[in-house]
Amino acid sequence: MQIDTNNMDTNSILARQQAQAWQGSREADKAKSFADELQAAQKNTLDDPAYQKKLKDACKGFESMFIQMMWKEMRKTVPENSLFGESDGEKIFQDMLDTEMSDRMSEAGGLGLADVMYKQLTAQYQAHKDMEARAKASLAARGRQVDLPG
Repeated sequence: MQIDTNNMDTNSILARQQAQAWQGSREADKAKSFADELQAAQKNTLDDPAYQKKLKDACKGFESMFIQMMWKEMRKTVPENSLFGESDGEKIFQDMLDTEMSDRMSEAGGLGLADVMYKQLTAQYQAHKDMEARAKASLAARGRQVDLPG
């Protein structure tokens, strides 16, 4: 039995080309998806109350994680019970308790970290918006009209 190597080479070349075409279309889909996400993100501004709420919630979530990490590190400084030890269930319960306490602390005002972050992020947005408005006014005064990005 003789194997036709010419036909096998042609088949492998065709398969490779099909794989490259499929990979290329997949990359194009990813790029389009990324462009769509980027365009949607540009529409989200702090002028939108829903976006402001999302930002505030994200800041509170960050503060909650920060508090939880602090609780975890503080618990490491407490010596373990040498008489009975700690079971895995007790460790899991303690971790769940720390998570709940950190969430409640953050909702109640926490350390103030969420508020500081929110103010900083909104101040940066407002500064960018003011700078853009001044630049447009300056260009308009000179008789030029330019669409600035952002």
